Amino acid sequence: MRIFLYLFSGAISVLAFSPFDLWWMSIVSLSLLLLLLYAHKEDHAFKAGYFYGIGMFGVGTSWIFNSLYDYGNAPWIAAVIITFVGILVLSLFTAGVIKLYMYLSSRITNTISQVLIFACVWVLFEWLRSWILTGFPWLLMGHTLVDAPLTGIIPILGVFGGSTIIALIAAAVFQALIATGSDQIKWLVFIGILLGLNYPLNNISWTDKRTQESVRIAAVQANIPFEMKWDKSKRNEVYQTYVDLTAQHWDSQIIIWPETAIPTFYRVANKDFIPLFEQQLKQNDVELISGVFTYEPGTERVFNSLVTLGNEVQIYNKQHLVPFGEYLPFRWVFQFFRNLVTIPMSDLSAGEGSSIVTLKDIPVGVSICYEAAYGNEINHALPDAQLLINVTNDAWFGDSLAPHQHLQIARVRTLETGRYMVRAANTGISAIINHRGQITAQTGQFVDDVVAGEVWPIEGYTPFTRWGNWAIISSLSILLLITLALQRKHIFNRSK
Repeated sequence: MRIFLYLFSGAISVLAFSPFDLWWMSIVSLSLLLLLLYAHKEDHAFKAGYFYGIGMFGVGTSWIFNSLYDYGNAPWIAAVIITFVGILVLSLFTAGVIKLYMYLSSRITNTISQVLIFACVWVLFEWLRSWILTGFPWLLMGHTLVDAPLTGIIPILGVFGGSTIIALIAAAVFQALIATGSDQIKWLVFIGILLGLNYPLNNISWTDKRTQESVRIAAVQANIPFEMKWDKSKRNEVYQTYVDLTAQHWDSQIIIWPETAIPTFYRVANKDFIPLFEQQLKQNDVELISGVFTYEPGTERVFNSLVTLGNEVQIYNKQHLVPFGEYLPFRWVFQFFRNLVTIPMSDLSAGEGSSIVTLKDIPVGVSICYEAAYGNEINHALPDAQLLINVTNDAWFGDSLAPHQHLQIARVRTLETGRYMVRAANTGISAIINHRGQITAQTGQFVDDVVAGEVWPIEGYTPFTRWGNWAIISSLSILLLITLALQRKHIFNRSK
């Protein structure tokens, strides 16, 4: 029963994320975990955190199976095993959180210190998960705040600042539930102060529109079936689908095609498709950016790229690749994975250099698919970038939670940077997101459609743009050390 409750407390945390968007369930989930740990011995901590993680990642990242089985053509049993192993590995982080928290808090009697320690440890482990082995910054508690009355913290301290608020409130709720009398009132006041201090931040505008003139933009979602995308005999049909959808929006100034919309190398498409299509773009005074593959002669390096058409050619090569999907790490260990899973164009190289291209004289920060999950990497284009564009192919995830979670993550990036983001996805969800994380237009999934609207180039800094993740991570690290040092000094004085 105890194990089931740990699993349950982790599983319900997923309700805080999209598509459910019950942001307060993140607090309920963590508070329930702390209640289950209450009065248990320290030796239960690792198991509790581990099963919490299995519940959380088992539900929240179940889409890994879809990617492997439906689109990677892995055998059913292999897809199940690989997914389960991935969940077990991710759960080590939540196990580490609870083990360390229980170890430290069991030696501390001050409840304020215990609350601070929980928040510090939880967020620091989230941060570790976001960069170890290239990172997996998915299901971070701060993501849930995009639809909460606490979004004002994100432009200041980013997604991990949001996670800190969630963890603080959850730990304080736990303390309020086990306290009595005046102590309970103290914790309710503490929670009220946290909420009260954050709410006014929502009304602060950190950035400004460059001009009062908007830019007309359209993101094409062609909904190309996966098997059709990589069939050379259907390539002209793929091109024509995109051209027909684009032709309905010649009144746009910028048009975006999704990741690998051109399903071949740029040098091939530049012979049989691009020249004639580029004439249409120039006739209509439209600039377009599209996903494509590029090849570096002499090195045999292949890149997942973006190319601009309709004006000077600019190319951006994806820099943060997805392990096992776009390249195989530790080949000598994981060669069996390549034999089990069939993924087209999965031996790619990481690009280098600037992530800014210019469209209609607007500096645009571009990212491809999974790169939008990394706040610090999107931040590299700031403050020069006045607009953000993300292209993706979420067809890999099928009809699962992942496309909704991915869109939620993109919304966090707009809050952190104070910039509009336009997102083009092959099968959905394509969207225009304003600088406050609000979706102003979006498509459905698995339909051919175009999301079109107006965006404003924006200038200026948010505090997160200046500091990145290092502000909150260094602050939490220092706070943890100070809290432990003060408590140790208090215990030493009492023993004297």
